[in-house]
Amino acid sequence: MSASMNEVFERIKNDVIDFAQKIVQTKSMTCDEVNVAKLVKEKMEELGYDEVTIDATGNVLGRIGYGAKKILFDSHMDTVTVIDSDQWADDPYGGIIKDGKLYGRGSVDMKCPLVASIYGAYVAKEMGIPKDTSVYVSASVMEEDYDGEAVRLLLTENPIHPDWVVICEPTNMKVGVGHRGRALIEIKMAGKGCHASNPDNGINPVYLMTEVIKRVEQDAEQLKKMPGEKGSVAITNIYCSTASNNSVPQDATIILDRRLALGETEESVGKEMDDIVVGTGASWQYSDIPGKSWTGKDFLFHSFLPAWTIEKEHPLVVGAAKAYEEVKAQSPELFRMQASTNGVTTAGLMHIPTIVFGPGDLAMAHARDEYCEIDSNVRCGEDICSIVLPVNKINIGHINLSFEVEMKNSAKLWIKICDLALFAVAGK
Repeated sequence: MSASMNEVFERIKNDVIDFAQKIVQTKSMTCDEVNVAKLVKEKMEELGYDEVTIDATGNVLGRIGYGAKKILFDSHMDTVTVIDSDQWADDPYGGIIKDGKLYGRGSVDMKCPLVASIYGAYVAKEMGIPKDTSVYVSASVMEEDYDGEAVRLLLTENPIHPDWVVICEPTNMKVGVGHRGRALIEIKMAGKGCHASNPDNGINPVYLMTEVIKRVEQDAEQLKKMPGEKGSVAITNIYCSTASNNSVPQDATIILDRRLALGETEESVGKEMDDIVVGTGASWQYSDIPGKSWTGKDFLFHSFLPAWTIEKEHPLVVGAAKAYEEVKAQSPELFRMQASTNGVTTAGLMHIPTIVFGPGDLAMAHARDEYCEIDSNVRCGEDICSIVLPVNKINIGHINLSFEVEMKNSAKLWIKICDLALFAVAGK
């Protein structure tokens, strides 16, 4: 007989918080996630996952169940670095809990969602996962600098073939049904270097680039006027190749972050870039960025990642919404995200039905004093969350649980909703 939700959480409530603290205290910057990867693998094995592996790229992949229907919960375990530690109220890697909040770099983006997904699958197993379903949980690497590349490698080099994907980025418990894509573009202007004391002997590419910059600014204004979902463009970096600070540079480069609306392709954006550089002498290309994962795997990241969406009538959205309604007694808010996630690969490139759904406020991502809310003040001693919410009855398929708890938007609510979504999506 499967265990009740109360029983499961009575056993794991402290472990969930302790493990969240532990991985926040463990540094895992992009391409250096090895220590967190080991902790995640050990925790999945400890929780009795049916299979746990670390692939050639360094992604941790856990599986529960042996069914043909497959759902993948993905969270990245890498974080951005900290460049202002002296301005944090506490150690960015201290994992301090105070005032009901777990503080630290990566707490919301996205180590707490990762912990929720790890334990969510475990709870599903304890409650009795449908026999025709397999639940995969991935702790992916390199997301912050290489959107979706690690998941692309995970899904192309491992025979998973998920039917559905849940990207567990923090959404404040809203259901993300898509977001814009992203392209990185390099525009280079050649010049002629010389000694700065005699600038007329050279050709300064920075001056030549001013026309390109002006056109980029005009392009940004035009994109704002487009109907429907709008793309955007921003200059995010400019640099020169120069012999020294007393030399005219030999070339100059600007980097564009081009956010993509639905339907925009490499060809359509390429035409836009052609118009920006025509007659200026500049050249452009999509950035192909080499990298090396923590395992030593070399890769080349092609930075054109299309926008994506999923219809609200899709069974994955309907199943997640039904589970949400059972837990919160109201319909979830469906929205399109502004930020990019690993969904650019699962949905944008591979066309796998995908939603984005997880605990925490995305506004805290990359921010000073980053935190994720944790509140253990609940009836039944089970809660690890934050907005007061009575839950009286859950009844999906063979699950019929009655209990009342108080909780806020956090891991436990997320776990409940995702567990129930598994059953709803599986047609139970």
